[in-house]
Amino acid sequence: MGGASALTPWRCDAGRPNPGRPGTSTGRHRSSSEDRSDRLRCRACGEAITESDARTEIAGSHAHTFVNPAGLVFEIGCFARAPGCVGVGEPQPFFSWFPGYAWRVAACGGCRAHLGWSYGDGPQFHGLILDRLVTEPTARP
Repeated sequence: MGGASALTPWRCDAGRPNPGRPGTSTGRHRSSSEDRSDRLRCRACGEAITESDARTEIAGSHAHTFVNPAGLVFEIGCFARAPGCVGVGEPQPFFSWFPGYAWRVAACGGCRAHLGWSYGDGPQFHGLILDRLVTEPTARP
């Protein structure tokens, strides 16, 4: 990560686009090497959380680096769905890394490990902590 000058109270840019007002998926087309969808599992217990084809771009990027008010740095990836997560608590509008979207903690449905956050009512997308997930490649035919 760059020097301390890259840090703000809520965001760490670390060479990635600055998340501003969140948008929707860019509709980026997958290449032939991305035609399969790998399963992403909880690193702690192995529960299936989401799939690679659920990746989406919010504020111009799939991956973002943020710093919370306590100074902890999180590398998150945005996913349109994460059926293996359960929401914890009520949605909160304050300190949102994606202005306009309330957030709540997203935990693993198997072991309740903190995996990230869900954003919006429904939720509209998940921001999952990338180093708390492991990828299980799908076998090619």
